[in-house]
Amino acid sequence: MSIIPQAALTTVQVVSGLAASAKNAVDLAKASSNNELKGAVSELYDSVLDVKARVLELDEEVRSLKAELVERANYVGPVAPHGYYFQADSMEHPLCPKCFQSTPRMVAFLKSPYRDQSGKFERRCQICRHLYYDDGQGLSKG
Repeated sequence: MSIIPQAALTTVQVVSGLAASAKNAVDLAKASSNNELKGAVSELYDSVLDVKARVLELDEEVRSLKAELVERANYVGPVAPHGYYFQADSMEHPLCPKCFQSTPRMVAFLKSPYRDQSGKFERRCQICRHLYYDDGQGLSKG
């Protein structure tokens, strides 16, 4: 029995302790002449190992999602009306929404606006080459 309070243990530690207890039960059951008991304890141990593997997978997924949340805090968006994303520390240079929302995420700055032959302002992504039209204030997707 552990002297560490249950609330202080991580899920992985709890499941690891459970696996150790199940392994101990397997070892004790081996000394028994009851084959039914041996089989039941062995099944229990296998199930605990399956749960432990799943908990480790979920623990890694939680770590990954937490890292993604930290990364998201570095960006602002989508900002209406054009759906741009910006780096949180600079709202001057928009990021391409198409690239930013892709998997894996790409951080691609849009070129400065320029006039096309019809007189409209446009911006083009340097990565995906997607075109966005600018009315001088907000931008609309092209």
